[in-house]
Amino acid sequence: MQRSTRFEYLNCPNGHGRLISFFDFLREKDFIRPLTPHQIAQLRENVGSVNCANCGGPVDLAKGAACSHCGTALSMLDMKQAEKLVAQLQKAELRANQPVDPSLPIELLRARRETERAFAGIHDDDLWFKDVASTDLLGASLTAVARWLKKHA
Repeated sequence: MQRSTRFEYLNCPNGHGRLISFFDFLREKDFIRPLTPHQIAQLRENVGSVNCANCGGPVDLAKGAACSHCGTALSMLDMKQAEKLVAQLQKAELRANQPVDPSLPIELLRARRETERAFAGIHDDDLWFKDVASTDLLGASLTAVARWLKKHA
């Protein structure tokens, strides 16, 4: 879920990655958002039917605001989000051309030591990485909490 936009992807059972359709990738990055009820009403007034952006099937606006074939809700390309990304990339390009702060290596070393200290009590647990690869971050976190509760109960 990305804010109020749902998207789907398939996880490799061996933890080698995930497969996501281009449409769901755009949803995940928040480039595509569901239409508001007002926008759907405007479409109904001006257009009889549209094609589903996910499967390409016809969506009869008089019957509903979702594809009857795959269930995908009507959505639109959010141009403001695309503009934000372009501005962010331009800003990053400007920063790339600036000289590197000479104190950066020292700051990075300090941050690394703080992080290592903060996580010193956590064991190198391969189960965590397997859980994240097979489910997701939330599922792995809940499993880790359950394991911790078992140990300390």
